[in-house]
Parts: sequence; structure tokens; C-alpha cells
Amino acid sequence: MSSDGSKVVRLANKKSAKQLSIALKDVQLPDDCTCTFYLATEIPEGSRAEIWKICEENMREMYTSSSMGWNPAEKQAELFNPLARFILLTPADKPTVIAGYTVFRFEYEEEEDLLYCYELQISNGYRRKGLGKSLVNLLESVGSRMSMEKIMLTALDVNLPALDFYTAAGFKLDPCSPTYHEEGDADDEVDNNCDYQILSKILPG
Repeated sequence: MSSDGSKVVRLANKKSAKQLSIALKDVQLPDDCTCTFYLATEIPEGSRAEIWKICEENMREMYTSSSMGWNPAEKQAELFNPLARFILLTPADKPTVIAGYTVFRFEYEEEEDLLYCYELQISNGYRRKGLGKSLVNLLESVGSRMSMEKIMLTALDVNLPALDFYTAAGFKLDPCSPTYHEEGDADDEVDNNCDYQILSKILPG
């Protein structure tokens, strides 16, 4: 994937957090939450530590048991890449607590302009309150406003709740996924040993 492979992606990567936050106009958030957008280079150190803590608590065990493995240094480099953008949801009465967040980048792959969601995490104690749906809606709004063609993400097979969640949100197996097989095409090569899926959702043009 490339962060400068198209004019659309290059322009999106120049947008400030304030410019990206215009997406809030399109999404109804839970009444008891506030939302903040950050570029990776601007995120406060305390928030950075909390983001990593939530990711580690939610994902370490699943990554460890997968073919990807768990490499803290590599994962932190991915999370806090200079081109990463963050959307944080915080309880209105606890502004220093992160209830949920998503990390994304604007990228170009296979001649498509993408919003790639690298993480969408909800903190223990704040699940089943609609926060995940709000974050997906925000990603869709950002992607549409930045003229991206689709949202893409990677989900581990072992993470069944996530797969169910994204399916309900309208995501489908992307043709670039190693596990993708087009019905009726016997020549497709499918990696049956692959333990993750690449999902995507087309954005309105």
C-alpha cells in the first residue's frame, strides 16, 4: 500500500485533525460521549499510553495464537505511524478515559483510494453501548468526505465477535483477501491456511 500513490490520497493526508473532524456533522454520537480527532504526531502522551494499553488488553492473546504473532515494537510502530489518524471517544464525565477509538490511514492499493482501518477498539466496560457503530459511521463519513472508494480492514478468524460486528455493519470479504473465492471460478487460488480476512465496504461516490 502507498500513502502517496494518488492525488486523492495525497490531498487527504494533508488534512488537519480539525478538517477531518467535519465528519462529526454526519454522525449522531451517544449523548454521554465526546469525540476528538488527532493526527499521530499530535496525540497527547497520556492518550497514547491508554491507546496502547487497550490494544494490548484486547488483542495480545489473539495475535499470539495467530500466524501474525505478537510483536509489541512492530505493533506500536504500526499504530503510531506518522500518517495514522485517530478518533477517540471519551465519556463526558471522565475526559481522561478512552472508551473507544479507531486508527486509520489514507492509502492507495490496486488502483483504489482507501481508508484503511488499522484498529477499532472498545475498552472493557464500554462495550455494547453503540460506540463501535459510532466509530464505523465516523470512518464512513471521513472516507466519503475525503473521496475514498472504500474502507478496508484486516480481521483475525479467531476474533468472531469482530467478524460478526463488521458483517452486520455491511463489510464483505474483499477480493484482495487471501481467502477470497469468486463463485464459479475454479481457477482461483485460495489460501486455506490463512487465519485472517481482509474485509471492505464500498463508500458512496
